[in-house]
Order: sequence, then C-alpha cells, then structure tokens
Amino acid sequence: MYRFKHLMIILFLLGMSPAAAQESGFAVPEQVSTNIDSLIADSVRKAFILNHRAIDSAELNRVELGQAKGFYGKYVSKYIVSVQFYKANAKAFRQFPSKRNLPRLEWMFYSFAVLFLFLSLINAVFGPYLHKVFRVFANAGFAYRQAKDQMTQATLAASLMNLLFILSGAIFVFFGLGGNRLFSGVERWQSIGLIIIFLVIVYATKYLFLQLMGWIFNLRESFEGYVFIVFLNNKISGILMLFASFLMAFTGPGSSFLIFKLSLFLLGIIFLIRLIRGFQVFSKQAKLGLFNFLLAVISLEILPSAVLLKFTSRTFDFLMGGYL
Repeated sequence: MYRFKHLMIILFLLGMSPAAAQESGFAVPEQVSTNIDSLIADSVRKAFILNHRAIDSAELNRVELGQAKGFYGKYVSKYIVSVQFYKANAKAFRQFPSKRNLPRLEWMFYSFAVLFLFLSLINAVFGPYLHKVFRVFANAGFAYRQAKDQMTQATLAASLMNLLFILSGAIFVFFGLGGNRLFSGVERWQSIGLIIIFLVIVYATKYLFLQLMGWIFNLRESFEGYVFIVFLNNKISGILMLFASFLMAFTGPGSSFLIFKLSLFLLGIIFLIRLIRGFQVFSKQAKLGLFNFLLAVISLEILPSAVLLKFTSRTFDFLMGGYL
C-alpha cells in the first residue's frame, strides 16, 4: 500500500513536466493589426512596380532639365521661370522701400521759430512803431494827421516789416496751395524761393509804378498816401498770414483748407479797407472818380495777385514733373 502511493506520486510528477515545458516554450503570435500598414504599403508598391509600363523615348524627351541662374538653384530656378504661376520674370508694379521714411517736420519748426523770433525782435527793438501800425490801421484820421510822417521816417522798421510780409506771404501761399503735401527736400525750398522772388518783383514794380504815376500826373502826395496805405495793410496782412500759416502747418488737410479759406476772407476785409481809404485819398486830393479808381485797382492790385496764384500753381506743376 505504501509503495503504491509512492508510485502514483512519481507518475503524476512525470506527467506534469512535459506540460510545463510546453507552457514555458510557447510563443504568442504577433497581432496582424500592428503590421497591417506596412503589409499594405509593400503590396501596393509591388503591384505598382509590376503593372507600370516603362517610359518610352518620346516621354523621356519631353522632360526638360534645363538650368538657370537664380536664388533657388539652377534646376529649381529654371522650373520657376517656366511656370507662369510664380511670375518670376514679371516686373514689379510698385517698389516697396526696405527702410521706413518718417515725415520730416523739422524744417517747419525751425522756419516758424525764425519767423516768430524775427517778429519778436521787431517788437522788442521797434515796439512803438509796431504799436503805431495797429493804431493807424484802426484809426484813419490819426494816420494822416499825426503818425504818417513819423512812420515814413522809420525806414528800417518799415523795411523789416515789409520783409516779414514777403516771408510770411510765401509760407502762406505754399501751405494754402498744399505744397507741404506735394514737395520735400530741395523742391520745397525751390517753390518757396520762387514765390518770394515773385512777391518781391510784384511789389517792387508796383511801388516804382505808383511813384512814376505820381511824378507824371503831378500828384505825388496822393500816390504817396496810397503807397502808405498799401504797405500799412501789408504789414497787418503779414502778421495775419504768419499765424494762419502756423495753424495750417500743424493741422490736417481738411482743417488746413478751412483755415486757408478763413484767412482769405480776413485778407479780403483788409483789402476792402485798403480800397475805401485809397479812394478817400484820391477823391479828396486828386478828384478821381470811382470808375477810374476801380480800373486802377484792378490793374495794380487784382491782376498781379491773380498772376501770382497762377504762377505758383504752374510752378508746382513744373516741379512735380509737368510743363509750364
């Protein structure tokens, strides 16, 4: 009985050893799903190779492997030139600067600084004269009775105020006609310089012509009184145009044009005052009629101003590449 038990145990152990060996040496097969993409790719590649026909000589000759100089290499540059999509040979319709050019406004600052400093020096040195200018302009009776002789003797102060009128008038016309948005650099100073030269020619010719007419008709006192009124109003107009130009320089195009129109309205009022006082002088001393006086004003005042504006506009067109 005891031996039988031992024999059964030995037989059980011998039967278990092959099963354990089989379990330890059993390999789990690889899943098909993890390798299905590579299998499909290989199958497609083999099918393409087997079914694709060889390239004939005609197809081979249509392949162009030309070379061209370019940034992308010889072969790629040749391809870019041949394909119309890239437009490699098309000319640029606009040039884009690589450097940002900011608007230079320093010239306006220094120009107005010089003009206002010039006016302040006149006020500091010839303060009584400048005070008389405003007083005479507001009171015509005072002008011809007391202050006319005193003001005509102050030739230096009068010349400086006339110079201020020329400079401020040139700046006023330049900004009023939009020259600041059209010109830059040398062209800006050329246009301003031409306006200054033309103003000097107009008023110098007007002064000499009035003096000549006074000598011819033996009415020197009447013409000298009218010249005094003209240049007195010019001094007031010069100060007005200086402040108006300062406002137009540092505002937008819409506000600048509005200020220009308002300034022209005020200058028109000053011009009307000049006409009334000039007619008073000629009617009292020369017995000149209104019709003759208006003809003289049109020929001496309105026509030169119209020619000045026309000349300035044509000058702008010429400097911008147009023709006179």
